[in-house]
Amino acid sequence: MKSVTFVLCLLVLGAHSLLVFAVDCEIGGHQFKTGEKYTPEGRCLQYTCKGPKQVTALGCPAIASLRPCKMEEDLSKPYPGCCPKFNC
Repeated sequence: MKSVTFVLCLLVLGAHSLLVFAVDCEIGGHQFKTGEKYTPEGRCLQYTCKGPKQVTALGCPAIASLRPCKMEEDLSKPYPGCCPKFNC
């Protein structure tokens, strides 16, 4: 009886670990779950895991200026604060 209880406990723990440690999305080696967001280092964009193998990405909008301005970006800031801006 003890061996049956032990085997059942192992099965329950194994199933629980699959639920807890399940990974729904993967981008560039980074694994994340549904609802989580991921911003890769050195890039100004944000990935969102919408479900198993369903990823959306947000990038910076295209910008232009008719005046001679300097474009600045700060990749140390989280998205969307890292997006380029004109300093005129």
